Amino acid sequence: MKRKHSKHPLIVGCLLLGLAAIPDAMVVPVLNDLTVDRFGVSPGTAHYFMAVNLLGALLAIGVLAVLKRRFSSSVLCVSAGLISAVLMACMAITHSWGAFLALRCLEGGADLLLLAIPFRLIAGSGKQERYGGRMGGGFTVMMVALAIGVGFGSAIGNSSPQSVLWVGALTMVVFSVITLILRRTVDNLPPSPLPDPHHCPLVPREWVGAGFYAIDRGLAAIVSTSLPILLASGFNITKMTLGVALVGMFLSLAAFSAPAGVLADRFGGGKIRLISSMMCGIALAGLGLMAWLPPEVILVPCLLLYGAGASGLMPSAFSVSVRQDASNLVFSSLQAAGQAGYAVGVLGGGLLITAVSLPPDLMFSRMFPIAGALFILCNCVLLILLQQTAKGTLKR
Repeated sequence: MKRKHSKHPLIVGCLLLGLAAIPDAMVVPVLNDLTVDRFGVSPGTAHYFMAVNLLGALLAIGVLAVLKRRFSSSVLCVSAGLISAVLMACMAITHSWGAFLALRCLEGGADLLLLAIPFRLIAGSGKQERYGGRMGGGFTVMMVALAIGVGFGSAIGNSSPQSVLWVGALTMVVFSVITLILRRTVDNLPPSPLPDPHHCPLVPREWVGAGFYAIDRGLAAIVSTSLPILLASGFNITKMTLGVALVGMFLSLAAFSAPAGVLADRFGGGKIRLISSMMCGIALAGLGLMAWLPPEVILVPCLLLYGAGASGLMPSAFSVSVRQDASNLVFSSLQAAGQAGYAVGVLGGGLLITAVSLPPDLMFSRMFPIAGALFILCNCVLLILLQQTAKGTLKR
């Protein structure tokens, strides 16, 4: 009976994480229709939709820092779910690009809590020696949810892109109801250790973990935002083909996330992180071949390889750099770092597409190989910093 109780927070955390991840993935296949076609903005300007929620994430971090522990995790989760539902419904009916971005900005703050609290629930639901495996299992659930979201977005968005926002709002209402029903489990984790007075809640190695999260999300921004927009504007690829390729990538991520977490527990997160980053870099370089070969031949295998490599990134990063008993504020700060990386990736991709007057095939042949090489280099630098932190050469 005790064993069953100890696994319960893990199941609840995975359930909530899966529901929270679906709405954002639904907009990816219809991103061009939802922004460029609907409001008449340029492809470069459309990138702001995927970047502006960083401001909402920073706002949420500030609110959490002020609130400290005044409200339970379940209250924060239910509130964030309902706020997200209202904001998505408003995004579906607005006719102003400025209002659309403002609503997306605020929704980013709710997203932060919707992901951070389930991750903390998963992290604290077992022993330290199985930490990477638990986080890998959580990312498996998340990737399956993203695949479901992309699939739904491709199917539903064919008739009306706004419908994906309505379905996302309904999903958030369901999320809030389930959280309310399971509130005792959500609030049942032991309290996290308080930081020392006048010190940052993140310990030094968690700053490195925030760096891992930032570059991972930056890379994901290029794949999930710049890639669909470039394909839609310069290649004869249907929404269904793009949706199938993205679903395959997410399923590849899902299939290998849990095994990667187990391997991180056994062989060390640093080694798994290095191997995973190299696989991602090679996959991105392969996308550049679409300048010379049929996109249908290159897109699917490269995204599958990218998914297999990316599956090991976050489980290994958490196992080697983030405390399993860290607070909601720490996990939210990591999510904010990820949002910052995503915003940089989105805005950087948008700036390149806007400022560099090159055909899409030439953009592919240059942009993605360079991004892959930079990603490998950044991982090597952060792993060296993490090693120095472990030796105690970096002080708080």
